[in-house]
Amino acid sequence: MPALRDILNHYILNSVVTFEMVELSLENRKTWFTQFSETGRYQLFIAEEAGEVVGYAASLRFHQRPAYAPSVMSSIYLHPDHTGKGIGEKVYTELMENMKLAEDVHRVYGLVVLPNPGSERLHEKLGFQVAGVLNEGGYKFGDYHDVRMYEHRLGK
Repeated sequence: MPALRDILNHYILNSVVTFEMVELSLENRKTWFTQFSETGRYQLFIAEEAGEVVGYAASLRFHQRPAYAPSVMSSIYLHPDHTGKGIGEKVYTELMENMKLAEDVHRVYGLVVLPNPGSERLHEKLGFQVAGVLNEGGYKFGDYHDVRMYEHRLGK
């Protein structure tokens, strides 16, 4: 859990790829972890290299309103020293394959703060389609940032 917290905290403090603004505590991550199961809508896959946690991919609740329940939001973060090695594609592919098997998931959405060519390519490679852009959808570090929404239609 500390490794997952540290990976996300790096991006919270140093980039706009997440719109989280405050470092997350270990207690926060422990609570966050309770939402996941081995099957179903909300799953978490950990990427390891030489026994070290280097990233993760997860499916999360898309929206609070019940009619959105068959849709999930995907999330992927890698330790900054382990990007560009194909690790993200492997762990994200594993998540997506499991989403296809989950009986109660119809759509998977991914949000990418622009520009982020690596994440854009990854989503497109894994079958996501552009669903739209939230123009200046977030404000962080004194600037507004566009967010591209990707949609994966699972074909169910």
